[in-house]
Amino acid sequence: MKYTRIKILLLCFTSIVIACSTKKGLIKREKTEFGTVKYYVQTELKKDNYLESASNTLNDQKRIVIKVADSVFYSLYSDEINKLTNKDQNSVYQLFYGEIPKEADAQIAYQKISELDSLVLTKSNKILDSLSWNNFKRWNGATGFVIEVIYYHGFPKNKKFKPY
Repeated sequence: MKYTRIKILLLCFTSIVIACSTKKGLIKREKTEFGTVKYYVQTELKKDNYLESASNTLNDQKRIVIKVADSVFYSLYSDEINKLTNKDQNSVYQLFYGEIPKEADAQIAYQKISELDSLVLTKSNKILDSLSWNNFKRWNGATGFVIEVIYYHGFPKNKKFKPY
């Protein structure tokens, strides 16, 4: 009983240090008709969790992650915008700019932008403006998503569904 206050203060201090040391911070949280939408800033990404690209440098390893009701994740990078869905965990949807071909190509699959996509991505543009991240890709002018298979033999059994 004598050291109860010290133990409580030490516990609070430890939890604050752990909370501040995480590399993902919540920017905004809102409830919509599609569920709760959470916007995070994530910095210092691991190489295995970050989509490697020619234009990404070591200083550019940050992204915005948007989580919609634990079933859809959007990842905004400096050179691309991706979407993952819980329904189709084997595929990644990459934002496509330009005209979607009227004739279906057997090699490339497309998905039009939905109401949820436009709602989330419009808010993400406002967040990018507030953070002054002018070098990040915006969704303006996008017409849909190109669907790319990332796990050809099924989503790994013991892997948690989250953006990579």
